[in-house]
Amino acid sequence: MPETSSRPRQIDLPFASERRRVLLTGASGFVGREVRRQLLERGWQVVALSRTLAAGDAQPGVIQVAADITGQGWERWCEGCSAALHLVGIIREVRRGGTTFERAHVRATESVIGACRRLGIRRLVQMSALGARAGAATAYHRTKWQAEEAVRASGLDWTIFRPSLIFGPGDGLTGALVPLLRRFPFFPVFGDGRYQMQPIAVAEVARCFVAALEDPASVGHAFDLGGPEALTYDEVLRRTAGALGLQRTFVHLPLGLARALVSLMQLLPGAPITRDQLTMLLEGSTCDTAAARRVFGVPAARFQGPTWLAPAAGRTPVAG
Repeated sequence: MPETSSRPRQIDLPFASERRRVLLTGASGFVGREVRRQLLERGWQVVALSRTLAAGDAQPGVIQVAADITGQGWERWCEGCSAALHLVGIIREVRRGGTTFERAHVRATESVIGACRRLGIRRLVQMSALGARAGAATAYHRTKWQAEEAVRASGLDWTIFRPSLIFGPGDGLTGALVPLLRRFPFFPVFGDGRYQMQPIAVAEVARCFVAALEDPASVGHAFDLGGPEALTYDEVLRRTAGALGLQRTFVHLPLGLARALVSLMQLLPGAPITRDQLTMLLEGSTCDTAAARRVFGVPAARFQGPTWLAPAAGRTPVAG
């Protein structure tokens, strides 16, 4: 991750001492923005740490801090925090810019753990990923697991969440599919399209993170997070196209051909998918949601495609 200055921007008046304060890393990201919104609703003060400052994020109750989390100089803005929510993560590497899975997942997590120890912050809630495990086929899942191991060995009061694919305005799941579905009447599908995923709403993921701060029973536990339905990739595509009011023909490609095409596409800037992402897609992303239902009351929201992008009129209904 590129180096940035650690110049803060404080919004509103100095915080009242009786209010609770929490460190939120990855605050400008897709999940981070929703977590921040829910934290403020619950009365938390938020020290929002991200690589760059965004003027549109300025709001009462937030201190924005721009910093490289693996660097130094940002900890002083976190004094008085009683908890940390660590959401930093990437879905692909940009090695020329120094953005690697090892740095974004492992080193960043170690940095947050070290800061928590030095600042006396006992509570840490960590974002991992469904499928994280030792010996995984992809560097993404292996480094997510290494970060989990560091959290478990930290001696802090930790909780880990492993979400499946997360959906909502600005997500990566539909964000990659929508432009292609709008452009091409014939849409390629890798393999048979029967591999499954369990998309979960961003608001429900954020609810778990915020609720965990106030639930001591979640300390020392890792929770898998998924939606209420396990959907095939074909069904995800159908619901996405349906929400956009589009009728598309899905063409299934043999896996050998699909892997060759992805290998070629990966050489291009802005490629829609990498070899590792294809591997994870084919692997599937489903889980048992019983523990999350019992403790946090999720999931409930079903994936019906990017309904927030649906045309105002002439919308094609999708069976769910």
